[in-house]
Amino acid sequence: MTSSMERSVRNTRFAIADLQKRIAILEATRDDLNRQMTKLVASVPEDEIEAGAERDGYVAYGSYAKSVIERKVNLRKTLSDIEGQTSNLAEELRMALSALDSFERVRARQMAAKAEKALRRA
Repeated sequence: MTSSMERSVRNTRFAIADLQKRIAILEATRDDLNRQMTKLVASVPEDEIEAGAERDGYVAYGSYAKSVIERKVNLRKTLSDIEGQTSNLAEELRMALSALDSFERVRARQMAAKAEKALRRA
């Protein structure tokens, strides 16, 4: 295999490993945010509330609930962004895997051609 092809294979494998790590980080972040969202929903199940709302056991529940509701809105937006990023990285990963597969097929053809030449010489 030529050195430029070897370099391309190495670079592609590095890119694949990097994309896999980035996807894993996004998935871990998504899981963590989903856990946070579950806790927030358990704490304040409403999606809208009056500022003066009251609830047993809470001082200024309305203000607390409004801040939790705002946090839930922000988490939903972040989760949506993460899904988009994960989708983009997954597409990049598919392309990199396809490129690596192409390099492997070229390498297999080159090795087969060398073997055939060696058989002809023998």
